[in-house]
Amino acid sequence: MDNKLRALVPDFLRNSQTYSLVVIDLEGRYSYVNDFFKKRFEFMNMDFVNQPFSVAIHPEDVEKCNIAAYECINNPNKVVELKVRKPDDLKGDFYWTHWEFSLFKDQKQQPLGILCIGHDITETEKVSKQAKEFIQKVETIIEEITDGFCVLNRDWEFIKMNKLAEQILGLPKEKLIGSKLWSIFPDIPEYNYPSAFRKAMNDYVTVTFEDYRADLGRWFSAVCYPSPDGLNIFFRDITQQKKNQEELKHSENKLRAILDSTTDSNVLISPEYKVLCFNKKASEVSQLIFGKPLQESADMWDYILPNDRELFYQNTQKALEGEYLIFEKEIFLTNSSIWYEVSYYPVYDDERKQLGVTFNTTNINARKKAETQLKQSETMLRILYDSTQIASTFIDKDLCILFTNRLTEETHLKIFGKSPQIGDKQLDFIVPELREEFADYYRSVLQGKSIYAEKAYFNHWWHISLFPVYDSKNNIVGISNNVKNITERKENELKILKQNETLRQIAWQQSHVIRRPVANILGIIKLLKGDKKPSREEQEKYLDYLYQSTEELDKVIHKILVKSNENE
Repeated sequence: MDNKLRALVPDFLRNSQTYSLVVIDLEGRYSYVNDFFKKRFEFMNMDFVNQPFSVAIHPEDVEKCNIAAYECINNPNKVVELKVRKPDDLKGDFYWTHWEFSLFKDQKQQPLGILCIGHDITETEKVSKQAKEFIQKVETIIEEITDGFCVLNRDWEFIKMNKLAEQILGLPKEKLIGSKLWSIFPDIPEYNYPSAFRKAMNDYVTVTFEDYRADLGRWFSAVCYPSPDGLNIFFRDITQQKKNQEELKHSENKLRAILDSTTDSNVLISPEYKVLCFNKKASEVSQLIFGKPLQESADMWDYILPNDRELFYQNTQKALEGEYLIFEKEIFLTNSSIWYEVSYYPVYDDERKQLGVTFNTTNINARKKAETQLKQSETMLRILYDSTQIASTFIDKDLCILFTNRLTEETHLKIFGKSPQIGDKQLDFIVPELREEFADYYRSVLQGKSIYAEKAYFNHWWHISLFPVYDSKNNIVGISNNVKNITERKENELKILKQNETLRQIAWQQSHVIRRPVANILGIIKLLKGDKKPSREEQEKYLDYLYQSTEELDKVIHKILVKSNENE
């Protein structure tokens, strides 16, 4: 069969080095493939004859080929064109091919199958795709740029524009496309655009200009690029920019006024040590020290004292390398001294390009004196706190420690083995069994209550007083936590209570127990006085009674003495 088919196929197609030639039988199988086709798909390692035609076609294109084959059968003299993807390698990649399908007939005009002639069009497809993508990108860029864009042909007709151009001009594209520029926008000398457009078009040069439309109350800027076909125009509404420029100018004037009204001395120095700008105070200081005011573009070294030049150079170089330097310096005079805060700052423009260094000085003498006084006051306050017998702690609203005195630190060191530090949690320095109770105390104090309590712990008695601390606006800002060891006082109080109890017992014994023997003695004495001539037997009896009562009285007195000695 192969020889029969070969005889029916022209030699130039069988031997083509450009076109693939295949014959698909009426059952959809390869019945013949030329050498070019075999070579192109040799990576598939397959004898294509008798294989289904789909083995060398992208799955999604099989149905397309079936439809083309049916059309050839139904129209024997028709050539059907189609694009088909073919396998490119064993990795599953495909490339595009162009094919012509026609009915393949024998010498008796009987159909033998479908004759297919194809060639590679991958590069053509790629170029076409790239061209489409490029055009789409250009269209996208034109639509996404922040400028309005339009194109005029050489007859001054609008032929293209983006959406932003419609918005800025306030007219729809449908009205503008095909219309002449001068029929919509006035050609009058009060505006810059007529002469600018004509200059760009006629002289074939790029023209940039600004225009103010009084009727719209808006500013516009535009750039015109000529081309052989006409004029490309980019434009934007700069009304806000103009307002910003005016505001910036106004702000600069206000900033200058502010800088000139400050007591700080400010000088901006270039990397070459030239004076770029300065405020009024800086010029006054220069006049006072050097006998001449500061001047722009002057050499900064003319305004630096000889003894300060080396340090000034070191600091400015650090600032030029990006460092921010702030330090305090005391200037000693004949009978006094003055403190200044000196700073060096690197200065950059909007594009982070370094402009130079600002050299600033501020008189801080009053602040330094106040700080000294405050430090002295804090020292005195610390001495007072450390000399008291009360362990004092100041805690914030989050129950973190802000201040402790010496006694607090010593007491906590003995109890917990460590001294509290600023920022520690106060509840960490409360014994575990009392933490919940103290947490309740603290919550109450933060609501404005004052708490007083006495606790016995570690064989000691402690008096606790907790007070809310207020700021100048009467807002609670923390808690004053005060603890005093009252063990000695409590022991004395308990001793007195015990003595009072003993005295009460003694008084009871005196009022009840002693009265009985005393009453007996008094009764015996009364009997003795009433019996003028008692018998010997009666006398003995009276003496026994008297001895018993006296002995009983002695025992009671002895008990009272023992009880009294217990409290010594």
